[in-house]
Amino acid sequence: MIKKLSILIALCTVTSVFADKIQATIFQALEGLRTAESHDPYSKTIQRVYIGFDEQGNPKTGVAFREIESFKTITGVVIVDKTENGYVLREAVFPDIGNIKNAKDRKQVMTVLRQFKNVPFDPHAEKSAVDALSGATRYGIKTSGYLNYMARHVALQMESPPEWTKQ
Repeated sequence: MIKKLSILIALCTVTSVFADKIQATIFQALEGLRTAESHDPYSKTIQRVYIGFDEQGNPKTGVAFREIESFKTITGVVIVDKTENGYVLREAVFPDIGNIKNAKDRKQVMTVLRQFKNVPFDPHAEKSAVDALSGATRYGIKTSGYLNYMARHVALQMESPPEWTKQ
């Protein structure tokens, strides 16, 4: 009984550490902004969306995340900024990449993120912010699809903030 309780406590601790990394990434991206948070789950595809507003109430930064099945389950987070020239996918990150213990597999997953950094895009265009990845695995293609979808969706939500963003 004590052994089972110890295992349960250890699992809960590990889970909360990974959740803390995800929250820290989100809070860092939205630092200094008034933040609105969607319900959990936001949709079938997106776990949660956050929108950060400046002092004038204009959306400046949006964040979305979801769990992605790769070599292990990891969490993909996209950060989108609204600029004078349109929307920029600031970056996509996997805060809990440590879930993948094998260094070779982890490196392979991280290669997907290289192209998801400072990419201007039009959320109304019928194309992805980041196009096809050369040499991508099935996990890479699937992950890229999720990250592109989340970036586009966050930008559209920032363009016309939904009711849940109102104070």
